[in-house]
Amino acid sequence: MDGEFVCDATTGLCKTAVGGGNIIVMGATAEKTLAATERAVEAIATVPDVILPFPGGIVRSGSKVGSKYEGVIASTNDAYCPTLKGTGRSALGDDIESVLEIVIDGLTSAAVAEAMKAGVRAILALGPERGALRIGAGNYGGKLGSHHYYLKDLLP
Repeated sequence: MDGEFVCDATTGLCKTAVGGGNIIVMGATAEKTLAATERAVEAIATVPDVILPFPGGIVRSGSKVGSKYEGVIASTNDAYCPTLKGTGRSALGDDIESVLEIVIDGLTSAAVAEAMKAGVRAILALGPERGALRIGAGNYGGKLGSHHYYLKDLLP
């Protein structure tokens, strides 16, 4: 675990904001996956009314809704852990060796959708030779919230 966590003494609150937009970036190497993810973070930073709540905008250990432990609402998204590909529960092909996630929160659902569009477009522009081999997103069976973002619907 690396990075820096900063907590302010005061923070704003908006009860109608939207949390949980996400992009799962999958690549052949850590370097290429990071390059694609950083490109997406840069593009998302230009979209108004959204934030990326993790340091640098990137999550190294993505989570999923649910856990086998009582009282724990989330756990590691084991289906997307490259080191667990041999367990039979993996969602990854043999070509994927690195997975990173971008989590997006925003003031409106439209802002989160626009941020996801910007991020995906930036990843696609980099191309699979220099970046990601696959792009995904998780809605977690509707357990993450009432707003669902399907990648196939975000891009023409």
